[in-house]
Amino acid sequence: MSDSPILPEDETVPRDEVVRLSAQFIEDAQKRADVLALLAFAQVLRDVPARVSEPLLGDIRYTWWVEALEEIRDGRKVRYHPLSAALAGVAERHALDMQALVDAIEPHRLQLDGRLSLREALSVADKGQAVVLAQAAKVLAPTADTASLLIPARFQTLATLKVAGRLNAEEAGAEEGRHLYRDARQGMKRVPSALLPLVLPTAVAAHLWQGRVRSALTVRLKLLWAFVTGRI
Repeated sequence: MSDSPILPEDETVPRDEVVRLSAQFIEDAQKRADVLALLAFAQVLRDVPARVSEPLLGDIRYTWWVEALEEIRDGRKVRYHPLSAALAGVAERHALDMQALVDAIEPHRLQLDGRLSLREALSVADKGQAVVLAQAAKVLAPTADTASLLIPARFQTLATLKVAGRLNAEEAGAEEGRHLYRDARQGMKRVPSALLPLVLPTAVAAHLWQGRVRSALTVRLKLLWAFVTGRI
């Protein structure tokens, strides 16, 4: 039996079409591919609970990724998987902080215990997903202020967890959504233009939170507007 976690056919890009569309605003093809690999990794961490039948199997997957990233960090032979191979290349090209990525895995294990409280979900968002985004920012603008990504990324992650049914419904109502939206809207104004592709999915997070389905054209227009204006 292989220890390698299973991903879909195109394993070095995210499953989420909105994330892929957002990355199209990155002009440089190599940087775009590197960012997509990191965003694919972020989605793998977030979506492990949906890919396993019991918590123990999820724990094994998280441990597999910890060990793979440690091998990249230490310059050892990296266990093969298309995504781990891609991440090794990204790390070499952009001097990523591999220990930060290793540490970002741990908060995601909270998801294996069932539906998350808002506090637990914030840990997944701020100590997990946002940390991966901060490393992706090194690909686009190594000296940029990555702290500005935190608030928009938080709303994006929480909305995604909510629509996946992993967030406690009692703590994920309309009022919480409005508060998160207001914070994200203000936070987007502080994101450097070079890093905007990383948080453009926040432009449709309110729709996710409310359970509203938008047409493909509407989604594309909202992403374009957010990129051009820096606002949601």
